[in-house]
Amino acid sequence: MTPVTDPAELREALVTRLIDSGHLRTPEVIAAFRDTERHQFLPGVDLQAAYAEDAVPTKHDETGEMISCISAPSIVATQLEQMGAKPGHKILEGGAATGYNARLLGELVAPEGHVWTVDVDQDLVDGAQKNLAQAGATNVTVVLGDGAAGMPEHAPFDRIQFTVGTSDIPVKILDQLTPGGRLVLPMRIRGSISRSLAFEREGQTWKTVSSEMMTFVPLRKGACNDIRTMVDMAGEGNVGLETYSEQHVDRDAIRTVLDQPRAEIYTGVKFRKGDSYQWLYLYLACVLPNGLSRMPGSRPGATPNFGWGSMAALDDDTLAYLTKQEGEDEQGMFWQLGVIGHGPRATELADQVVTEISEWDQGWGNNAPEPDFRMAVGDARDQLTASEPRFVIDKTYSRLAVDWPHRS
Repeated sequence: MTPVTDPAELREALVTRLIDSGHLRTPEVIAAFRDTERHQFLPGVDLQAAYAEDAVPTKHDETGEMISCISAPSIVATQLEQMGAKPGHKILEGGAATGYNARLLGELVAPEGHVWTVDVDQDLVDGAQKNLAQAGATNVTVVLGDGAAGMPEHAPFDRIQFTVGTSDIPVKILDQLTPGGRLVLPMRIRGSISRSLAFEREGQTWKTVSSEMMTFVPLRKGACNDIRTMVDMAGEGNVGLETYSEQHVDRDAIRTVLDQPRAEIYTGVKFRKGDSYQWLYLYLACVLPNGLSRMPGSRPGATPNFGWGSMAALDDDTLAYLTKQEGEDEQGMFWQLGVIGHGPRATELADQVVTEISEWDQGWGNNAPEPDFRMAVGDARDQLTASEPRFVIDKTYSRLAVDWPHRS
């Protein structure tokens, strides 16, 4: 079949896909997607790749790690729906990248509204300015700076959006929102587990009006950096392990942990086609000592949960990753979750993860009501408690409380 080479056809197909999948819902955001040519923000990139359901890297650091990209269309759409931007709004975006998201925001706030988008690298600022000028975006200003510091000279903003990942709340921006304003940011809960949280004020604290699972390139070069260290695991294959500064992990020891004997334990918990892992991941991120880390890649003898790799629990020099076993019962095909531990306390850590998965399955599971999140900074942190103390997560600048009722 001949590939489609008409950008208008590719864009219309993209919009149709995103409507069908539920990522695009409101007429205004749908119209912005229809009217914004994504390929214009990816000069030199193949047209099919520009409109595919995938992120497109646009900058790497000296080690080859991706540090800027244009997000997958479904991610862009989801965050824009979370934003609820209206005509006339003033918007601050942290993370200009290619300028694509800023252009979409500019469409949503036109004709009287304005968007300021900030990035830390001059080459990214220059590229975004060029792309936006070619797209005719006259109500978007690109600025070199630290998005976490905001732009007090243009405050207050009706909406502030981060299209880069944070591990904490960039406190300075909270006072730059209007009283009824909304902050949308992808925030790491613990380890690699991240959600895009849309916060609005509730007295002295903040509460989510929306929460979606997604992960972004981390903030860097500023006041609220999120330091991620990839550990290249020793031995055969190409397995890597994401680690973060708040995790207690011996990175030197963990490099060789997969070469140590394994302890394999199964949970009895069944997942079926269409079941989501997002709530199990969130639960484990809250209750395990170091949250959960992504462990992408493959190696002979390893049996990760997915083709891309697996999520893993860490404890100093020991690791336990998720696996699964296929089976069939009267309801049809299922995958039983298991845990494979490696390291000096392999059985102990695997047992702990198995126990927590079973507790989640009994008390919450995929049928529980979705959780809400509350957040506070400064003295207001003491106001935040939760029915389950393990669902209160203290960070350097903020406290996050997860309100997650048991299923009835």
